[in-house]
Amino acid sequence: MNRRSLRPYALAVTAALLAATPLALATTATKPVTFKRVVLADQKAYGEPSLALSDDGKHIAICVPGGAGQTSVWYSNNDGKSFGTSHTTSDNGGGDCELDYLPNGTLLNADLEVTDSAIRYSKDFGKTWHGTQTAGVEQDRQWFAHSRDGKTAYLVYHDFVAEGEFYAQSNDGGMTWPANLAAQPVTGVDQAALPGTGPGAPGQPASLIDQGVNTFSGPMLLSPDGKDMYVIYSISDAKRNVLDGTPPFGKSAGIVVAHKGPEDVAFTNKYAVPNDTTSVSGAIFSWGAVDKAGTVYVLYNSDKGAPGHFHTYYAYSKDKAKTWSKPVKVDDAPMNRGAQIYATGDAGAPGVLDIAWYGHRGSGGSDDPTAVWDIHFAQVRQATSSRPQITRAKVAVGDPLHRGSICLNGLLCITGGDRSLADFFELQIGKDGMAQIAYADNYGEFADGKKGHVIWAKQTAGRSAYQP
Repeated sequence: MNRRSLRPYALAVTAALLAATPLALATTATKPVTFKRVVLADQKAYGEPSLALSDDGKHIAICVPGGAGQTSVWYSNNDGKSFGTSHTTSDNGGGDCELDYLPNGTLLNADLEVTDSAIRYSKDFGKTWHGTQTAGVEQDRQWFAHSRDGKTAYLVYHDFVAEGEFYAQSNDGGMTWPANLAAQPVTGVDQAALPGTGPGAPGQPASLIDQGVNTFSGPMLLSPDGKDMYVIYSISDAKRNVLDGTPPFGKSAGIVVAHKGPEDVAFTNKYAVPNDTTSVSGAIFSWGAVDKAGTVYVLYNSDKGAPGHFHTYYAYSKDKAKTWSKPVKVDDAPMNRGAQIYATGDAGAPGVLDIAWYGHRGSGGSDDPTAVWDIHFAQVRQATSSRPQITRAKVAVGDPLHRGSICLNGLLCITGGDRSLADFFELQIGKDGMAQIAYADNYGEFADGKKGHVIWAKQTAGRSAYQP
């Protein structure tokens, strides 16, 4: 389920376009990156795969919404040499699925029930599941996070009534989720005093009035020392909620990063990425990462400067989300062709980012019925310098993942548009520093006669993200 969407480089670019889209330009490194891939067994669903990797570097878990009160899980105990399957069940689940490996090897699974999330855990790396706790209150799109020692687990989400960001907290490694910790606020009361003046500038506080009924919920991140918490989400603005998209649900117009340090009693919510009145940032989710130096990154897609043609960007903060860099364009597609969507990624050594996205280079945008989509990967080094080095690759050379349009309107796609891949996929960096990706593929019929599958891919060549 995805109600937040109900409200619905080329270096050679022209001087005019640069003026319209002020970006930090990137250099390109040439060391090749390759991947191996495994088509996972049919689980009757393949959209929105969630990926979790264990700290020991051996165990992998992937899940998708299973429908009818289930989530569908693939698990590997041998670094992807083979995968088994399992399911979780809950009384009202079957919406969004989310996984997280804790340092002690416990695997958590959250199945969205709308009224809350049903939490189950596995002590054998995904083979069997136990317990049915609930976490949070009425909610949409949930994401896990945990403390360095794994004793504290978090589930961040946004609620339906206030459309605010909240999180639930477990103090025993996800075994129990107390009701008094079910709806701790991320958005602040102080935001209500701000007028709804639009997307704002980086570092400026975000208005709850602009947020309105339209929150595009993103993940929670913790700093390497575990002292700082960040929550990433995007919102529209008061004007667009009335005039744009499907009123009162305007399209995402700015990306907010909430921060809470050890000295703080509440989060501050400030814009990381501003926008103008005509472009979209998010499409649909904004992602985030924190590198080993504590630099915070937002990873996202925007059609700023080329309406309808989305591209992949990142921005960073080195002062705990107080100030933000200009956005850096990661893909090398021409500004006015194709679309690059669903950015996801992770950070490694200081200044190193791994990013993946779905993209095509046809004449149209994401709604192009003739588009042929590939899964793209980029490793960014010296990401916080004036000349970041970017190595790009296709994850599956010669094997596209989708043909036709991809609808970016969430559940509103029922009125027209292809939402078969759903709204996101995931990348994580493993213990060996190599990227792993779980993504959806329905380009053509598979050998087993099925239309779509989840693909697991692991980087086999290229530099480790943990190498400075």
